[in-house]
Amino acid sequence: MAALSPDVIAAWHAGQAVPGLNFAHDDLVTLLAGEHTGNVGSLVSIAQVEPEVVYNVEIDTNFVVAAKQSEIELAD
Repeated sequence: MAALSPDVIAAWHAGQAVPGLNFAHDDLVTLLAGEHTGNVGSLVSIAQVEPEVVYNVEIDTNFVVAAKQSEIELAD
């Protein structure tokens, strides 16, 4: 996946499906790996797209951690 254009980022923020991004803005996800495994948070932005998509996940008010797309799942 190449770098995301401003239009694609805007579409993601609006909740539209974007090829290569498995999750939508504000999705509630569970972290599956790393220091914060088991925490649940909301997707707030995209940190990078290469070599793997990495999202910024807000797991507490103003506490954001980076999480690879392969290391999160939709929360129950």
